[in-house]
Amino acid sequence: MLKRFCLSVSLFALCVPAFRPIGHAQSQDNKLVIPEGTEIQLTLRDPVSSKLSEPGDEVIATVRRDVVVDGFRLLKEGTEVIGRVTLARPAKRPFKGGRLHLTFNRIRIDGQEQKIAAVIKSASDFTRDEKVKSDSEGTLSGGKDGGKVLQNVGTAAGIGMIGVTIAILAGAASNDNGGGGYYGYGGISRGGAIAGASVLGGSVIAGVFLTKGKEVRLDERAIIRLKLERPVSLE
Repeated sequence: MLKRFCLSVSLFALCVPAFRPIGHAQSQDNKLVIPEGTEIQLTLRDPVSSKLSEPGDEVIATVRRDVVVDGFRLLKEGTEVIGRVTLARPAKRPFKGGRLHLTFNRIRIDGQEQKIAAVIKSASDFTRDEKVKSDSEGTLSGGKDGGKVLQNVGTAAGIGMIGVTIAILAGAASNDNGGGGYYGYGGISRGGAIAGASVLGGSVIAGVFLTKGKEVRLDERAIIRLKLERPVSLE
């Protein structure tokens, strides 16, 4: 009796298909579903920039590699994903990096477009060897450019040294006319030293505050990491 019961249960289990909850690769109505939270790597077709792009510009990318979930290939490499620029804000002074927001809201499968809801996690531009991170809303930020800061400070310091030299020479001339310097006869006066230091310090500070942040630039073939915010049911 027990053997017959076990045999019946085994046959029933073989006959009943495996249950897959909604949100996995296959739903109860046998439709393929890309689950919420799935990450998709895209490759840009054309370059975009926080400085040169404008809101409304169309952006087209392609799936970089097959998207496979639970053994099902849901999206194949080369599938087009379409979006647009929704924010393009150039970098500003001081240290305000550019901001760029791309909204990918459609996917094209076999010539048919289907809506998606997704947010960008990050982007990588291998041409510049840069990785650009996004905030919680998917906006890419350029951040600060340390190399540009040093360059501007160096330039400003060089210009400031000219002012320092002028201040020192003016102080020396004053000593010659008035007789005796602060650091000995014909030396640098206290006023000349203070003026020189002020000019140099002011130049360096100006160099720092005149430095812009970095622009967000993504060249053709840059990689974008996209995360689905809602499941996508494939017809």
